[in-house]
Amino acid sequence: MNIYDFDKTIYINDSSVDFFKYCLKRNKKMFLLLPKMFFALILYLLKIIEKEQMKSTFFSFIKYYDDIEKTALEFWEYKNYKLKDYYINQRNKKDIIVSASPEFLLKPVAKKYGFKLIGTIHDLKTGKIIGKNCYGKEKVERLKKEGITDCENFYSDSLSDTPASKIAKHSYIVKGENLIPWHEYKPSLISRIKHTFLNRDFITFIAIGLINTFNGIWISYVYSLFIQNAVIAFGLGFVTSLCISYILNSILNFKQKLEIKKFIKFAASNIPNFIIQMITVFILIELLDWTKLISYAISAVISVPITFILIKLNVFKEENKM
Repeated sequence: MNIYDFDKTIYINDSSVDFFKYCLKRNKKMFLLLPKMFFALILYLLKIIEKEQMKSTFFSFIKYYDDIEKTALEFWEYKNYKLKDYYINQRNKKDIIVSASPEFLLKPVAKKYGFKLIGTIHDLKTGKIIGKNCYGKEKVERLKKEGITDCENFYSDSLSDTPASKIAKHSYIVKGENLIPWHEYKPSLISRIKHTFLNRDFITFIAIGLINTFNGIWISYVYSLFIQNAVIAFGLGFVTSLCISYILNSILNFKQKLEIKKFIKFAASNIPNFIIQMITVFILIELLDWTKLISYAISAVISVPITFILIKLNVFKEENKM
């Protein structure tokens, strides 16, 4: 028995995105939902709502269709079931597809090729997700509910499916038509950079960073009204805003309890940040004679990527492993 992810694993694109584009061309009323969808995406990226709420908002467009299952069937006839050659050549009726995409959307493909389908379940009238999004660890839970605890081979295009890969004797990362043994797969430098910075943790960190940048600037400026040395004033402002940053990152970003031990690690991880900013402030103010507010602002933003990596690896690493 083989288990496969669907999007970009056996289907060349993201089926949900393709289906949305298909429906958008057929019903222009969907344009009215775009602002709401964009707002839900922002809230999701900032960790204010979870993926289930975001995807429920995204799929709310199905309310404009009387029979969304019929529309899904028409979509796949239009797409002509463009599945990858490697899968077509090796498929069999014992295959299981487990996907975060909606079950109603993939049912026509499952019927055509005869595989068992496990996907995210949506209300067919509202688009709201029923239960959980079938993603990551949830795929393993859904498989267990079907009495499936192991398999011969597992295929996916993404490391987010690492939990499911562990129940297989052999697991493969799929890139195009290429099958790479899971343990041999090494993401490219560009992929690693994207994984590090194009994610919710970093986006929320940036949002919190903007708040703390503002805090650091005005707090440092207030200190400078009472302390003649602008560099010392900035240092005190940095420490004050650091405390606020730790609280916000713990509660909003990494969802962890406040602890003295982690605050110490957090502060230690900010030492390179502090050094870089202090040197920048010294150069801009003492050597180049720039204004304090501009110097504080520039120094507060230049070290964001370095600080994020150090904080995630050293402070919040345990709860963020695969």
